[in-house]
Amino acid sequence: MLMDGALAGVPKDMPAVIDLVRREAREECVDDRLPAPVLERCVRDAVDGLWDSRIKVFVPLLALRRVRNCIRAGTCDGDDW
Repeated sequence: MLMDGALAGVPKDMPAVIDLVRREAREECVDDRLPAPVLERCVRDAVDGLWDSRIKVFVPLLALRRVRNCIRAGTCDGDDW
């Protein structure tokens, strides 16, 4: 699970963070509530929206929270962010 333990293993570049959040999101979306292209866009939008944060270590966790909200809602429109 994401952020389970030390923070030292958190990626520092955007593509690596997107990959990390994507992997976690796929595990969360086992029932295919969101089609793969929608989930991918959701992950990218979530990471991109948080990337300018001064504290990068929390970007994966916060992005995954956003994606989880999308999965629960069955859509990725960003209104609940």
